[in-house]
Amino acid sequence: MNALTLRSKIVLLMASSLTVMSVSAISPALPSIAEAFKSVDNAEFLVKLMLTIPSLIIALFAPIAGFIIDKGHRKALLITCLIIYGLMGTTGLYLEHLQHFIITRAILGLGVAGIMTSAQTLIADYYQGEERNTMLGLQGTFISFGGVLFVALAGILAVSSWRYPFALYALALILAIPAYFFIHEPSVQEYDQSVESSLFGNDAQYAKPIHIAGIGIIVFIGMVCFYAIPTQLPFLLALHGIDSPAKAGAVVSLATLAGGFSSYSMPYLKRRYHFTELGARAFALLSLGFLGLSFAQSFTLTMFFALFSGAGIGLLMPSMRLWVISIAAPRLRGRSVGVITSSLYLGQFLSPVFAQPIVSAEGIMMLYLIIAGTTCGLAITLFFQRTPIR
Repeated sequence: MNALTLRSKIVLLMASSLTVMSVSAISPALPSIAEAFKSVDNAEFLVKLMLTIPSLIIALFAPIAGFIIDKGHRKALLITCLIIYGLMGTTGLYLEHLQHFIITRAILGLGVAGIMTSAQTLIADYYQGEERNTMLGLQGTFISFGGVLFVALAGILAVSSWRYPFALYALALILAIPAYFFIHEPSVQEYDQSVESSLFGNDAQYAKPIHIAGIGIIVFIGMVCFYAIPTQLPFLLALHGIDSPAKAGAVVSLATLAGGFSSYSMPYLKRRYHFTELGARAFALLSLGFLGLSFAQSFTLTMFFALFSGAGIGLLMPSMRLWVISIAAPRLRGRSVGVITSSLYLGQFLSPVFAQPIVSAEGIMMLYLIIAGTTCGLAITLFFQRTPIR
């Protein structure tokens, strides 16, 4: 691998790791932020909205970002969105009005949508075969490990001031510089050469939009299910008498780390299994994890079964990304990646919405049991729905 390619790889992986910080960088500081703005009407709701509004904006804007990318503006969008991300993220260092925080966090979501979509599309353009598989596995690992690292750094900074974690967003401004020098706009020929396979054999070269949408639904369901861990598990632990934010954070971090290692293993598993078989194994891990969590009464068992759920989502996401970029027509690749990005963040945003009625009526343990059954059904369905793509 030449130096330019290595530098490009580092930039793309670092950019991908920043996307998870849109939420994680301020989560340890939320109680302090709420206290600082306690005189504002509906302060608690608005502070929580600060955390979730980027996910909604990402879900809405990612397909639009994909459309821009397909017009041949991959590099320009990546750099522009890195700058938007850095400028909007660091506003928390000096803003004085809570409503202004909401606005800048929404614009931050635009930046994340552009970064995530352009980075994945560039990976698809630059790399082929095993190297592409490895890059997507590494991307998942960087995202997972980045989430753990940024939460830890934010927690340390938040001890001194709730404003300090917002300084982490400046990393995007720094990264925009090497992105300008080391990322090049792929040519049309590179788009074409990077296509590996077809879903429909010799009769049609590329997948139809409905098949891309189908993969998006798989990603959406997977994320709705997995996000029941960070949003619901602390409350379940409290019911078991484990009322410790540190322990709840440890479980979520452990699940995230398991996802990072699982993502790294994806390229090796891809050599043996079809995409649907990878998806089946991912949902089987999710099912096993949530089944165990629905019955676990101790902290040790909770940590143990969270590993399976984390490994499941860590395998599912890079597998589905690789599936999409392997079958999408080059001229529609950005939009196809945008659909997956949108599905992922929409799943994050709507997970509590779907979960709350079940939690209110039957409790969190029943919610986890329902998720275990749902993911088990998907695992069986995908296992027997095989495709010719390898």
